[in-house]
Formats: sequence, C-alpha cells, structure tokens
Amino acid sequence: MFTINVKGKPNPKDKKMAKLEMVIFQTGYARVSKALNVSGLYKDWDKDTQSFKCKTNSYIDENKILFDLKTKYLKVAQQWEAENRQWSPVELSHVFDTPKEKKEDVKVLSVLQMIDLLIDRFSKQERFKNGKVVLSTSNVKEYTILKNSLNDFTKQKYSKSLSSYFFRNITEQFLLDYTLYLHKRGADNGNKGAVCNRLKKLLAVCNHAIKLGIQGVNISVFECVKAKMKTGKFEPKTIPYEVMQSIEKLDKSRFTKTEQFHVDLFLFSFYAGGMANIDVAYLNWESIKDNTIVYERMKVTKEANVPLINKAKVIIEKYKSKSYADYVLPVFTHKHVTEKQRREKVERLSRQVNKTLEKVRKIVKYQDKITWYAARGSFITKMIDDGYHPVLVAGQAGNSPEMIYKHYYKTTNTEEIRQSMNNNF
Repeated sequence: MFTINVKGKPNPKDKKMAKLEMVIFQTGYARVSKALNVSGLYKDWDKDTQSFKCKTNSYIDENKILFDLKTKYLKVAQQWEAENRQWSPVELSHVFDTPKEKKEDVKVLSVLQMIDLLIDRFSKQERFKNGKVVLSTSNVKEYTILKNSLNDFTKQKYSKSLSSYFFRNITEQFLLDYTLYLHKRGADNGNKGAVCNRLKKLLAVCNHAIKLGIQGVNISVFECVKAKMKTGKFEPKTIPYEVMQSIEKLDKSRFTKTEQFHVDLFLFSFYAGGMANIDVAYLNWESIKDNTIVYERMKVTKEANVPLINKAKVIIEKYKSKSYADYVLPVFTHKHVTEKQRREKVERLSRQVNKTLEKVRKIVKYQDKITWYAARGSFITKMIDDGYHPVLVAGQAGNSPEMIYKHYYKTTNTEEIRQSMNNNF
C-alpha cells in the first residue's frame, strides 16, 4: 500500500506563505517528504483538496503544477507496483531528480534477491589459475546453501517465504532465532549445524548490500551473535606417519586398478606438499620445473613451492601415458571441456577416493576416518615433527605459518613425547 499527498504548512521564513511538500508513504517504510517549488498564501491552502482555493484565477497555474507533479509520481509508483518491483519512498522521491540532484542511486533489494545476485555474480566470476580459467564455484555453493537454509528457517519459524524478507527484517531477534534453529537442526543431524559459517555468510551478504547502497542494512545487530561467529577449536584431519607407511606397503592386489589409482592420488598429495584434490587434478607440466612443483592454489591466492621427491615422480611416470592434454595425472579427459564438467569430475573423484580410503582404513586397522583431505595435514605434521622450519613448510603447502598450525598440524607421536619426557624428568 502506498499514498502520495501534498501537504502545506506555514513557511518558517514567512508565516503568511505556505511551504508545500509532497509526502510519499509505503507500508514498511518511513514517510519521505519532498519540498515543492510552488507557493501561495497559507490562508488560501485547502488541506482537504490538497490545492489552493480558487476564489480568483490567481492559483490556476499553481494548482495545475501540483496536480501534474502528483500525477507524474503516481504513474511511476503504479507502474512499479504492476511490475511487482520492490521500491521505497526514497527511491520514488529521487526518480525525476537531475544528475546533480541525484546524489546516489537508492536501491531496494530483498535478502533473497541479494543472495541470488551474489550467486549469479560468482557463477560468472572467472579467475586465471595455472594457465586455466576457473570459476568461483565454492562461493556459489556456500551462498546457495545459505539461501536454502534461510528459506527453510523462515518457513518453519515464521511461516513466511524468504522472498518477503528485506534487510530491515534482519534484526537481533531474527539472528537469535536463526542461530537457535541452526543449533537444533545440527543436533538432529549429529553435527554442529555450521552456525559460525552460516552467520558469517549472512554478514557477508549484508556487507555486500551496504556496498550496493541497499537500504535497511544494520550490521550492528550481529553483535548479539558475535560469540557464535568465532571459529571454535579445529581438529586437523591428520593421520600418523606410521599409518602412511602402512598405506605405502599395502598389497595392491587387494584393490582394483581404479582403487589403486585412488590410493596413488592420495599418496601423491602427501608427497607433493599436501596438495589439495583440485590442485592435483589441475596440475600441469608447466608447474613442474627443475624438480620442483610451483603452482597457485585454486582455493586461495597463495603459491605453493615444493620439491618433487622421487616417490611422487614414480606415480607421475606410472600414469604419464594415460594423462590427457597438458595435465600431469589422468583425471580429466576430452569429455571435460568446460570448467563445470571439470569441477563435477573432481567432486565425483573425491567421493570415490574417500570411499577407497575407507577400505584402506579397515585394512590398516586405523581407528579414525581417512579422507583425501588428510594428506595435507599429514605432510605438514611430518615435516614440522622432523624439524623443518614452519615458514618453509608453509611455503611448500601454500599457506601461512599461522594457518598450518591452526588447521593442519596435529601431534601424532604422543607416546614418543611421553617417553622423552620420562627420560628428561
């Protein structure tokens, strides 16, 4: 619902004269007043007809100007309503401003529209990594998950679709309710509900909205969930070096050729500085020079620089004849033309490798879960335990020293430390 009215009041500079304003109202927004360059005696102003009393012909022109102005703005508002466009009184008040008068482009987007805008932007955002064009698919995935999560939440908690929520609706109570919803859902699913991640992504959406000049954003409301947005203690997915040695010595006849390839990919990641699965897949010959692997990580803008050791060379030579184009390992084929096809291939392969590693885990009788991701922490922990400087190890893994200690290093030689302490004390 909206209204456009013309109101008059005594002009502060001359009480006998009327000061006229056009007042625009829309449900859910504050009223906006726009000064009009039309004047007349205040005693001749009729608030009921929103015009000057025409006792003489002196106000005919003024009333016509007022009528035309109101009609002009009314037509725009009606058109926007017919288009189901989300608009605000401020936006309408500036619609006919000249470039000098229009200081900024006032925009109104719902939370859902803003998230969809980010998803669309990141789905088209190309980056150049190691000679290949890749898309920001991880961001697309994260914002899509956030959108689905928020939509489920608003329907369950408020019986409303996310499409009806604007940034003015992101209040402290909304955030507290959403946090509780995530905790409960996580408990039902046997996890932590990704509370920290979801809240951080929602905050990122609000920050993007501010940059675009979207109205109604209030970042300060996130103070009430600030403690929930702090990253908790991270448990590295690291396995002891003794377990890695057991995997190296496995009887390969117990595995199919495909499963053997999966094990080799895992070991190659370990030998090559804890290389991530997507970086293994995209590794090309241009990245290998002078017995060194140098590449920019897909996940972050960090370069990794790690010596190519003999065990990694053996795996490369084993599959060299099967590799496609300039890729070092046979992950992609002629079927994987687009970035989307390559991304989906890596996702499928990762699931397959992890399935094989579960079989490996049972054979080597290791208690904890083993995933492809564990190769990274295992390499970093091995190097640091062997006395290599964290700065060197971080450079080989393509991380900062702070990050490798926070997310990857894990003490796995607890018994050796205990025995050493017994000797020392």
